[in-house]
Amino acid sequence: MIGLLQRYGSYESSLKEKIIIPKQPLMVQHSQGYECFDYRAYGISHFYRFQVTPEMLETATIVPDGTVDIVFRCGQDHVDATCYGAVLKMHTIDYATSFHLDDTIFGIRFLPGKAFLPKGYPIGSLTETSIPLPEICKDQAMMEGITKSTDFKEQIQLFLNAYIPDYQNYYSPDTRPFSYCMVDEITKVVGIINVNELSQSVGYTPRYINRLFNNEIGLPPKTFSKIIRFQNVLLALGKDQHISTIAADMGYYDQSHLLKEFKQFTGISPLNYRKSLTAGTALRI
Repeated sequence: MIGLLQRYGSYESSLKEKIIIPKQPLMVQHSQGYECFDYRAYGISHFYRFQVTPEMLETATIVPDGTVDIVFRCGQDHVDATCYGAVLKMHTIDYATSFHLDDTIFGIRFLPGKAFLPKGYPIGSLTETSIPLPEICKDQAMMEGITKSTDFKEQIQLFLNAYIPDYQNYYSPDTRPFSYCMVDEITKVVGIINVNELSQSVGYTPRYINRLFNNEIGLPPKTFSKIIRFQNVLLALGKDQHISTIAADMGYYDQSHLLKEFKQFTGISPLNYRKSLTAGTALRI
């Protein structure tokens, strides 16, 4: 891949070991032709593309991942793109109103706590809701190009051509939002941290941290930390680790505590989650 995919792909490479890739395996395990491009730079986690199937519409669910997605319905005669904010609980696929049978979907998933939307649109206002992308993005050529294209790499390039300059104009090369520092602190300890510990680590009061998280990320730091830990549990389950080992490694009081929180986030047990995955799905999504 050429141009911006190569040029910007190495940005923030020193942080990659800290980054959690937000997963929605229960949403796309029944999709058709799923493909993914791992990016992990400028607030973007990865790009994905798939076709909506009847099985997906019947059984898929969306689980908390602490981040934002931009979803395009491709092959339409008009732009149909939506920004979805972070969710706090499991939703049926009906929540994703962009999905229709046989649609080809192109999506951008951002890194947890680091999403950037056109002109710095406030991420915090999108929690548990969505907004049509044309309401906040004025780049009609980019949106139409992605909608009409049938080439995954071309769609990625079109998005980055518009996105990177906007991001760079909003954030100077030497300045990252302070919220990123706190997100990195939470992520590198897989969410096993409370607001008082976070306060000691970054040198700001719990009150300030709570306000900043709610304003810039749309989630309290406690909730964001729980979601990061949950996403790490998904990763561990994909590696076939034993539940009791995962509970101990992820700082749960005991196995029952993990089971209770996991069911709150997914509606099923970790064992049933593992059984529901087709071979390799948890690793590629």
